[in-house]
Amino acid sequence: MTWLSKIMRPKIRAMVGVKSEAPDNLWHKCSHCGEMIFHRDYAANHHVCSHCGHHGRLKAAERISLLMDAGAFTMAELPKVPLDPLKFKDQKRYTDRLRDAQTAS
Repeated sequence: MTWLSKIMRPKIRAMVGVKSEAPDNLWHKCSHCGEMIFHRDYAANHHVCSHCGHHGRLKAAERISLLMDAGAFTMAELPKVPLDPLKFKDQKRYTDRLRDAQTAS
């Protein structure tokens, strides 16, 4: 492809209004068997491959909505961690260790 065609083809496509055929995210490839599954069928089947039965990943909110009835549970708020209740002293301050551990997890 020459430099002229690289420059002219996008401009011609923009003038004519040629759109791409399909978006890239319409199909899901099974990581187990390699079959291509339409994304709506995959989501309707709760991320389970219809060919081999392989279970894909679900987000936490999706899994909870599948397991629990609507409105049957409430999210519990986590208690706040005290900064330094024992006034612990070491080579590194306890508050710094706590902050590093929270960012790492």
